[in-house]
Amino acid sequence: MTRIYRPVLSKADFSCRYAAGEFGNASPSWQNPSQFLDDYKYGRLYHLRNRQRAGESYYNLQPGPCYSSWMMKPNPEHWYVSEMAPTERTLFQGEVMQPVDGKKCLDLLFTTVRKPMRPALQEKAKRVDGLLAISWLRSMLCPNSYEWLQVLLDRYPGHVVEFSTYEIKWGTLPGFNTVFWEVRNY
Repeated sequence: MTRIYRPVLSKADFSCRYAAGEFGNASPSWQNPSQFLDDYKYGRLYHLRNRQRAGESYYNLQPGPCYSSWMMKPNPEHWYVSEMAPTERTLFQGEVMQPVDGKKCLDLLFTTVRKPMRPALQEKAKRVDGLLAISWLRSMLCPNSYEWLQVLLDRYPGHVVEFSTYEIKWGTLPGFNTVFWEVRNY
């Protein structure tokens, strides 16, 4: 029997649980500016992310400007930073959920545009459901990533799972070609 996990109640709730690794493969992330200063990698780009729902997001920042922007925010605690994913290697990304109404097995909104997810979905998105959604996911996600997606959908019924799938294995866990950006029910 699958254990149902505590629902994700807000973006702030999600970001704390994301930092703890609850949702699987992720982008390396820093929860506070001092942690970021101690651990960032020179020559990499970063993404300043908001802990507020539908909040602003800043992509492709060098470490110095990323840190400065973070510190200049009125409430730096409402932000965190992730390493930029290899968007130029994106195969497929989007949002998937297993509706609790039982009318269809999966609902998938996706894009193949090679940009960060929010602008990519705004540029060109397609929606599929049921067996077509399963087919897309199985053909794009490596077996580890597909299996973990199933775990997330089982653990968090009625939640949306945001993901990006790459041509390469990338993220905090070895052997995954998919990063799970968000699990939300708010």
